[in-house]
Parts: sequence; C-alpha cells; structure tokens
Amino acid sequence: MVGEDGQLSPDMRPFIQTPVAQPLIRGRNVALGGSVIVAGILFLVLRQFALSSALAGVFAGLTLGLNTTVILLRFRVHSSTPLAVNLNHPFMDSEPMGEAHVRVRLLDGRWVDPGPHRVRTVPEELLGGYNLVQDTDDYPVLGHFMEKRDTNGTLSRHLALINQAIALRDAVNDVPDPIETAREREKLDSGLLERSWLEDEEAVDVESPLVSFFRGKE
Repeated sequence: MVGEDGQLSPDMRPFIQTPVAQPLIRGRNVALGGSVIVAGILFLVLRQFALSSALAGVFAGLTLGLNTTVILLRFRVHSSTPLAVNLNHPFMDSEPMGEAHVRVRLLDGRWVDPGPHRVRTVPEELLGGYNLVQDTDDYPVLGHFMEKRDTNGTLSRHLALINQAIALRDAVNDVPDPIETAREREKLDSGLLERSWLEDEEAVDVESPLVSFFRGKE
C-alpha cells in the first residue's frame, strides 16, 4: 500500500479523487461559473450608468478575482486533505472485494498507516505546528503533521475526515469499534462493581442483628 519511499501504491486514491469528494468539485465549478456570471452582469450594469468600458471592466474584474480567490481557498481545504484510501474503502462507493486501507500524508510528504486507532494532534514544541498521534493512552507519534497553528479550522476538518475513514475501514474489515468496546467494558466494569458492592452488603446483612431477628420470626 505504501512503498519504501512513503509513496502511495497504484490502488490507493487521494481523498479528492474519491467519489465522495466529487460533489465538492462540482460545487467549486458551479461557484466559479456563478462568479463569471455575476461579473458579467456587474459589467453590464455599470455600463448602464455611463461608465466607460475600461472602468466597468476593472470593477467586474476585481469582483471576479475576489470571488474566485475565496472559492479556491475554500476548495483547497478539501483538495489538500492528507488522506488516501484503497479501492475497497467505502469512500470509493463500490462493493469491497477485500480489506480496506487508509493512509495519511505527513508534512514531509510521506504516506503512513495511521494504525488501528483513531488519531488526534498534539502541539510540536520544537518544530512548531502539530504532530499526528494515535488516540491512545500513551499517544504514539506518527509524525509531524502541520507546520503552523490552525487558524481557520482546516486541521479539525482534516481530522474529522481521517477518523471517519478509519471508522469505515474498520467496519469493512470487521474490526470492533474501540470506542464502543470501551463503552461496553465500562458498563461491564460498572456492573461488576455493583454486584461486588451488593455482595458485600449482603454479607454484612447476614451478620446484622436485624436479619437475625427476622430469621427468628420465620
């Protein structure tokens, strides 16, 4: 799935190339087309106010440039998602024929297996930005993930998609969800503690004078 140089194998697809990401591409194209139409309408309106073609063109061009910049910046958040899946992953919108796999791109360009757990980020004190770690008790580090502070929510969007991809991978591979397993274990532990407490209480009650009194009445 990943070569020795950290590159993707041919059966892996970056997130933006998956079928689930195609609505994002169509949305970008529609928004760009809409910006062109708005700029054209603005040009015609300004010409109606007796502005010269050059001046109307400047205003329309500035409007088009501003809208295009905003649209492309927003799209870059999705297109740069450092996530790839193989052909068996649900993101590919096809019937899986084998195991699903997920890979995450680190800051140095290497693609790595995130492992069996969800992931999160922790601040990188030396290099700045964030490290990507497995979301377990000891937080094993996968690598340097982002070089600067997250100011526009890009990091949270990336992590949400990556963790969703990991959850869907595990569902295809019939791997128990660690979160659900932990919840079931908590319930089991709680039940064991409750039973243990009740047993202790019952042991105390057996020795109590009140229980002896009622036993004498039977």
